[in-house]
Amino acid sequence: MKKIYCLLTALFCLLVSVASAQKVGLVLSGGGAKGLTHIGIIRALEENNIPIDYITGTSMGAIIGSLYAMGYSPDDMEKLIKSDDFKRWYSGGIQEKYIYYFKRNPPTPEFINIRVSLKNPLHKVKTQFLPSSVVDPLQMNLAFVELFGQATATCKGNFNKLFVPFRCVASDVYNKRPIIFKDGDLGDAVRASMSFPGMFKPIEIDSVLAYDGGIYNNFPVNIMMEDFHPDIIIGSVVSSNPGKPQEGDIIGQLESMIMQKTDYSVPDSTGILMTFKYNDVSLMDFDRFDELHDIGYNRTIQLMDSIKNRISRRMDHRLLEKERLAFKKKMPELRFRNILIHGANDQQKRYIRKEFHLDDDGTFSLEELRKGYFRLMSSDNMISEILPHAVYDPYENDFTLDLQVKMKDNLSIRVGGNVGSNGANQVYVGATYHSLNNYSKEFSLDGQLGQIYNNLQISGRIDLPTRLPTSYRLVASLSTFDYLKQEKLLSKGNTPIFNKQKEEYVKMFVSMPFLSRQKAEFGIGLGHLEDQYFQTNVIDFTSDVRDASKYTIFGGSVALDGNTLNSKQFATAGRRERLAAHIYTGVERYYPGMEDPTYTENYKYIQSWLQISYELEKYHNLGTHFSLGTYLKAYYSSRNFSHNYRATMMQAGEFAPTAHSRITYNEAFRANQFVGIGVSPIYQFANIFQIRLCMYGFAPIFPIRQDGYKAYYGKVFSQFEYLGELEVVARLPFGSISAYLNHYSSPSNNWNLGITLGWQIFGGRFME
Repeated sequence: MKKIYCLLTALFCLLVSVASAQKVGLVLSGGGAKGLTHIGIIRALEENNIPIDYITGTSMGAIIGSLYAMGYSPDDMEKLIKSDDFKRWYSGGIQEKYIYYFKRNPPTPEFINIRVSLKNPLHKVKTQFLPSSVVDPLQMNLAFVELFGQATATCKGNFNKLFVPFRCVASDVYNKRPIIFKDGDLGDAVRASMSFPGMFKPIEIDSVLAYDGGIYNNFPVNIMMEDFHPDIIIGSVVSSNPGKPQEGDIIGQLESMIMQKTDYSVPDSTGILMTFKYNDVSLMDFDRFDELHDIGYNRTIQLMDSIKNRISRRMDHRLLEKERLAFKKKMPELRFRNILIHGANDQQKRYIRKEFHLDDDGTFSLEELRKGYFRLMSSDNMISEILPHAVYDPYENDFTLDLQVKMKDNLSIRVGGNVGSNGANQVYVGATYHSLNNYSKEFSLDGQLGQIYNNLQISGRIDLPTRLPTSYRLVASLSTFDYLKQEKLLSKGNTPIFNKQKEEYVKMFVSMPFLSRQKAEFGIGLGHLEDQYFQTNVIDFTSDVRDASKYTIFGGSVALDGNTLNSKQFATAGRRERLAAHIYTGVERYYPGMEDPTYTENYKYIQSWLQISYELEKYHNLGTHFSLGTYLKAYYSSRNFSHNYRATMMQAGEFAPTAHSRITYNEAFRANQFVGIGVSPIYQFANIFQIRLCMYGFAPIFPIRQDGYKAYYGKVFSQFEYLGELEVVARLPFGSISAYLNHYSSPSNNWNLGITLGWQIFGGRFME
C-alpha cells in the first residue's frame, strides 16, 4: 500500500511539473483592420490568467504580435490604435506643427511629373503619374523608428529576447518564397510583413524587396511549431483564402493573382482555433476598434472553459503587468548622438546634418529628429525618401541615427493643365533643375497657354540651412488674363464684355519660417501692368478698339503665409492663411482706344498707396464623412480712383473664392475695401468623391459707383452680394473632375453650369 501511495505521489508531482512547464503559443493571421479582433482575444486571455509564451504573426497579426511582444498591454494597444498618431501613420497625413510650408513651392497644375538624371538622361527617366502606393510612406518611415527603436535596442536585435519571443513573415516575390524574421530591426520586420502591394510601399532588406507576408503564409503556425515547439497553440484567423473573383472586382482579381492559398488550421492535438468571418470590414477600417475588439473578446470568453481545460498553467495578470513594466523600464531613451548617412555625397550629407539641431551636449532628442526629418521631406526638390533607423550604442547609452537617403533626379519636367466647358482650357508645361549640395538651389521655367490665361515665368531659389533657415527667390513673369463674361447656359440677354490684363514684373522674395506651418516673406518688385477695356456695353467688335490704362509700379511687401490644405483644389482638411501688407508707388497713363476730338489731355497720374489683406480658408472635421469649410477675406486699399470707372474697377480688389469666379469679370464683386465670408458643407464618400455646397457673402465697405465714365464712392455698407455653388467632385491623384452649378446675385439671372477636368491654378500676380 505504501508503495502504491508513493507511486501516485510521484505521478502527481510529475503531472504538476508538466503542467507548470506547459508553454502556449499565439498565432495571429493577417487581415488589415480585421486584425483588431486579435487584441480582444489577448485581453480575454490575460484577464483569465492564460499565459502567452510565444507569438507569431503576419501583416496585421505581425503588428499586434510585435506590440505585445515588446511589452504593450491590451490597454496600451487600444490607446495607440485610437490615437491621432496612428491615424496619421496609416493615412499618410502629417501633424500640422510638422508641416514646413517655408520649404514649399507654389502649386502647379501638373498631371505628370517626369524626373530625368542629367548624368544619364537617355536611360534614367522616371514618370510619376500615380503614387507608388495608396498610403504615403512619409509618416510610416519615421513612425517605425519611434515605435520599435527602443525594443530593438533592448533585445539587441534578437527577437527571442523580447518580452515575449516573436516571429513574423514577409514575402520575397522575386524568389517566390517567404522571409522569416527572427532577428534584426524589429521595425523593418513588421514594416515588411504588412506591406501589401499597392497599399503600402515595400522596403528593401538585404537587397531584397520585402512585401506582405500574407502572399505566401498568412497564418504562420508552421513557424510557431518549428521555432518554439509550444505545447498548446491558440490561433486567431480573421482572413480567408481569396474566392473566385468577379468580373468587376479589381481588388478581388488582384488578390487572386497575388495571394497564395494559406492553410488556416492547427493540429487538433495541440491547437485551439478561433475563426472570424467578416464581409463588411475593409482593409483600413481602424475606426471600428471597439466593435472588432469586442467580437474577439466575447468569442474567447465563450470558449474560456474549453481553453482552461486544455491549458492548466496560469500566469497572474498582476504579476505579468509588473514584469511588463520592468521590461519597458530597461528600454533606453531615444536620444541620438551621431548621424550616419547613406546615398548622398559629402556636401549633401553636410546639408542634411544641419537640419538636426544638437543640444549643448552634442545630442538631439526624438522631437528634434521629427522636426529635422519633416523639414527635409517637406519640399519637392531633391530628396525622394529617407528611411531612418535607430542604432543603439550600449557604451554611450544613446543611438546613432542611420539614414538611408534616396535622392531625386536633377531635372523635373511637368505636364498638365485644365479642360473645362467654361472656356478656361489651359495647357501647362514646366521644368525645374534641382541641385542639393552645401545648400539647396533650383531654377524653374513654367508656361501656361490657354484661351483665358497665358503665362511665362522664370524663377530661381536658394535655401540656406542656417539655424534660422532662409530662402531667396527671384521671379520674372509675363502674363495675360482675358476676362470673358461667359454666355450663360441658363440665362438670356447677357452682352459679352471682354477685358484684358497684361503683367510684366520682376520680384525678389526673402523668406524664413514663422512657427512651423507658416513663413514670413519680404518682397520687393517692379511691375508694368496694362488693362484693356471697353467703357460701354454697346460694342462693334469689327471696328471698336479697347481703351488702355498702363501702370508702372514699384512696391514692397511683408506677408505671413501658410498652407496645410490636403489638396491643391477642393480641400477637405487643413487651413490656408495669408496676412499681407504692401506699399506701392506708381505712374498711371491712359490711352483712349478710338480718336476722340474732345480728348486732348495727356493723362499721367502719380500716386502711392497702402494695401492690406487677410485671407483664411479652414476646414473642420464633423465626422467620418462630413466636414465644414469656412472662408474669410478682408481687403483694404488706400488707392485713389483711376482715370475712369472701368479702369478703377479692373484695378480694385477682387472677391473670387471659387474657380469659376476667378475667370469671370464681375464688377459686383470688386471694391477697394471689402469683407467676404463663406461656408462650405462637404459630404465625402468612397475617399474620392465629394459633394460641396459653397455659399459666400460679399460686402464692400464703400461700394464704387459709376457717374458717366467716372467713379465715386457710395454710402458705407450700402451693397451686399452673394454667390452660391453646388459642386460634385472626384478628386484623383493626378487631377480633379468637377461638375458645378452656381448663381451670382449680380447681374440678375446669373446662373452657370459646367464641368472641368484638371487643376485650375494660375501663376502669381504682381499685387496679390
